[in-house]
Amino acid sequence: MVFVDKALLGLVAQPLIRDLGLSATRFGAISSASYLLFGVTCLIAGFLADRISPRRVLIVCGLMWAVGQVPAIFAVTGGMLFTSRLAVGAAEGPAQPLSHVVAYSWFPNERRGLPAALITCGAAIGKIALAPVLALIIVTFGWRAGFASVGALALVWSVLWLATGRLGPYAAPASSAATVAASPELRVPWRRLLLTRTFLGSLAAYFTQGALAAVIFTWLPSYFQHGLGFSAAASGTLFALPSVMAIVALLSVGTITDGLLRRGVRSRIARGVFGGACIVVAGLVLCTLPWIHNAVLAIIVLMIGYGVSTTVQAVTNPAVAEIAPARQRAGVLGVLTALGTSAGVLSPILAGALLDRAATPQQGYTTAFLVFGGLVALGGLCFALLVDPDRDARRAPA
Repeated sequence: MVFVDKALLGLVAQPLIRDLGLSATRFGAISSASYLLFGVTCLIAGFLADRISPRRVLIVCGLMWAVGQVPAIFAVTGGMLFTSRLAVGAAEGPAQPLSHVVAYSWFPNERRGLPAALITCGAAIGKIALAPVLALIIVTFGWRAGFASVGALALVWSVLWLATGRLGPYAAPASSAATVAASPELRVPWRRLLLTRTFLGSLAAYFTQGALAAVIFTWLPSYFQHGLGFSAAASGTLFALPSVMAIVALLSVGTITDGLLRRGVRSRIARGVFGGACIVVAGLVLCTLPWIHNAVLAIIVLMIGYGVSTTVQAVTNPAVAEIAPARQRAGVLGVLTALGTSAGVLSPILAGALLDRAATPQQGYTTAFLVFGGLVALGGLCFALLVDPDRDARRAPA
């Protein structure tokens, strides 16, 4: 649902900008509103997760998701749309780290790469299946119908999760303040945990890819229309293509890292070096877009570059979970997600400013992809050089 909702804003960009009279920079700011409370609620839910069931928090998130779409359905000003994105972002914040916590509760460490990949794959599959449908709804009934459709989907998801959501055998037992005080060996000082090289390297990769993802969700359909000349309906279908590559890359990287770990390869190599190399390659591929003028080749480059960059989810979350005690896993993943996704507060605005100042739409879009592709490559390099969960898991309790 998170990816579908973010994809929605990109799909409605052009008719919404036209109807509400917005500039590209102003629309970028509206997109950024999703990230303003995202980190705050993510941190709150993460730190409370050992006292409040992740299952219950996720149900609340789903309901807030649906309600948050209402101001957008009736929006007549940019301010109303901003309010809607603010509320939806607050609901989305805890969803991503807590979904990983729930998934990891069913698997030991050496089998968490694939589940981490599957979580993001599920989001990508939703985007592939629903983006063309949403594009058709928007073209036929208007952009407000798109927000109504996503709100209805959020309600359906909430009901399904209420009926089926459960924690597995590797979950940390529910705790209270008394339990924590009586069992200090189950916890690591937060400062020590968050200053490990593994956490900092993971944050660098997560942050830079988060900046790119926010730009992709906000501006990619517009690039297909104004930069490459496709229709609105065709752009909705093309919008799903990078997610096809994301699924292939995520499943491949998740399976490979788990296989290496089971064969005794250190996590430093299996997750750090290998995962970092994938992210670096993804960023460098995107940097080539300003020199590509063929529409088909540009789409292929976007598929490879953005698709492979999403493997950050298959390596950063398991690496950070590896260094954290079970009772602190939700909290540390919440911090990673909150800080990592905070890049989305500024990156759509920066991309919008580049568009407003560019000589042509295509030049603006490709310059944005060059800037954020370079950042992703830098983040992947930091991840490869810094991440060593085996070392940091030993040092953290010291």
